[in-house]
Amino acid sequence: MADGVLSMYRVTLDTRLDCPLGRVTAAHDVTLTTPYWNLSPETGRCDLWVEASSPGRSQLESGIRALRDADGVSYFELKRKRGSHATAHVVLEETVAIETVLANGGAVIGPLRDRDGWERWHLGFADADAAAATLDSLDRRYELAVVEQTPLDDSIPTDVFRHFHEAATLLDGCDRLTDTEARVLRTAVEHGYYETPRSESL
Repeated sequence: MADGVLSMYRVTLDTRLDCPLGRVTAAHDVTLTTPYWNLSPETGRCDLWVEASSPGRSQLESGIRALRDADGVSYFELKRKRGSHATAHVVLEETVAIETVLANGGAVIGPLRDRDGWERWHLGFADADAAAATLDSLDRRYELAVVEQTPLDDSIPTDVFRHFHEAATLLDGCDRLTDTEARVLRTAVEHGYYETPRSESL
């Protein structure tokens, strides 16, 4: 591996799993994003922090209740809820699909996202053979569609990861914006207010 460069093979895929998150999003107008998770090798259970969002409050309430009561969920705690967004701590009884990725030396390198019964994964592998073995194993058990397969030998400087704390702080701040504040920020970005030189003024 060259200095300052991350060697990795990335795979982005959509998969339809028989898991609580997928079943909930298939039946309800809610998107579930999982930025943090931890798999216990002793119990096989997966500890998740799930961000839920919906077009409106009623859809969110319905989706949250469905997730709380879903088969395969052994623990559920609603951490916060505001408007059409909520955060929950969830523990799933088993996660065979993720275990398949880990068994082939892979890693989840981005948030999991469930929508309309499909779950999007961003996976990283040391080489293409490990990625192919994982996809072959998953394809025998689940419905999946590969969105992208990309060798990253020379394309991702490690500076991205050195600034992870700053990026996480920024995202956390964005999460606390009101709907109006978020709309103003999005409009400013889209119209070039933060570009150099600035193409728009307030």
